Amino acid sequence: MKPSRMIPFSRFAIAVSMLAAFALTASLATATPIAIALTGNTSTDGWTNASLTSGSNPGFPGFPGTGAWPRPIESVVGGDAQLVKIANGTGGGPYPAGGSIYYGGFSGEANTNGGTLAVTDATPVADLANVLFQIEIGEAWTYDFFNHELPTLTYSFESGNATIGATAWKVIEKVENGTVEMPTGPDGAMQDEPIYLNTYLLQWDLSGVTETITGISISFTAVQHAQLYALQLDQSSVYTQHALLAAVPEPATYAAIIGGLALVGVMIIRRRKA
Repeated sequence: MKPSRMIPFSRFAIAVSMLAAFALTASLATATPIAIALTGNTSTDGWTNASLTSGSNPGFPGFPGTGAWPRPIESVVGGDAQLVKIANGTGGGPYPAGGSIYYGGFSGEANTNGGTLAVTDATPVADLANVLFQIEIGEAWTYDFFNHELPTLTYSFESGNATIGATAWKVIEKVENGTVEMPTGPDGAMQDEPIYLNTYLLQWDLSGVTETITGISISFTAVQHAQLYALQLDQSSVYTQHALLAAVPEPATYAAIIGGLALVGVMIIRRRKA
C-alpha cells in the first residue's frame, strides 16, 4: 500500500478546484467498454458516460455528494441492473456531476475514502456461472480504488449470500490524464506524478456454486475526487476465462523456463561434442 500523503493546503485547494471543474464539465467520448462474446444464457447491462452525468440524472445531490440518491441509476444497455449508492466516504460521497460520477469531498489527503457504489441485478441469468465486469475510473492523486481494494461480488441464494474476490482481473486500458504534484520527491519534495484513466476487466467463476443464484451485487469503493465514467456487466451460464485474462507466468516461472531452456542447450552442446 502506498503511504498516506498530505497535500499542502494551497496546492490542495487548487487541485480540488481543478478536479471539481473537470468532473463538472468534461465527459469522455472514449469511455466505451469492450464487447464481450459469451455463450449459453447471456445478458449485458451497461452505463455509458452520458448516463452517469447530472444531465441524465436530475434531482440528485450535488457537491460534496453526501446527500441520499433519490433513486438508482438504471442500466441503459440491455437488462435491468441498477447502480446504487451504498455509503458515503469521509466528508463526501459519489454523485452525478457534469462529466462523470464524481467522488466529492474536501480532503487534502491522498487515498481518502470517497464512498461506495454497487451494481446490482435481482434477475441474473438462469444457471449463472460467469460474471464479467468492466469499470472505467479516473485517478485522483495516483489512486482510483480506496486502499487499492478491487470490486467484490456478492451472490445471493435461498439460504444466504457469499462475497468473493475476482477470479481474474486486469487493467485493459490505461490512458494518461495529465499530472499532479505529489510529495514523492527526495525528503518529501513536490514533483509531478502521472494520473490515469483506468479500465478494469474483472471476472468471477461461479460454475462451482451448487445453489440457485437469485441475485448479484458488485460493490466498489473509490477514493475521494476519483471519477467514474462507464460500467458494463456481462453474465452467462457457461464459464470460459476471457482471453484478455489468460494466465501469465509469474517471474519465478519465467526464470524456471529460461533455466530449463539453458539446461537443454547445454545438453545439446555436450552431445554434439561427444
